[in-house]
Amino acid sequence: MTNKNQSKEQILAAIKEWVAPVLLSIVGMLLWRDISEMRADVKLLLTNQSADRVKIEKLEQDVDLLMSIVFKSSEPQPGTDAYRISTMPAIKPEENYGLTVSEKAKRK
Repeated sequence: MTNKNQSKEQILAAIKEWVAPVLLSIVGMLLWRDISEMRADVKLLLTNQSADRVKIEKLEQDVDLLMSIVFKSSEPQPGTDAYRISTMPAIKPEENYGLTVSEKAKRK
């Protein structure tokens, strides 16, 4: 009987020696894969966040410019974006608005 118990214990000891490292290795590989995937996702999110931040800052500048043009009661100062935009003509002076030559002559 002791031989059977000893052989069972030896078999169990051998299984424990092999199973524990194999299970730990499998769990470690799964964790490493998940961590690597999370790192890639975080890098992608940070890249998208910085791009979005730049877009938001640009939109804020555009809104500030429009607010200064539309709601400002005084004239814009020379050298500013608001001054350049407010002094730009909406149409070219040489455009004829689709009038024919005879209609142009009548208007003059």
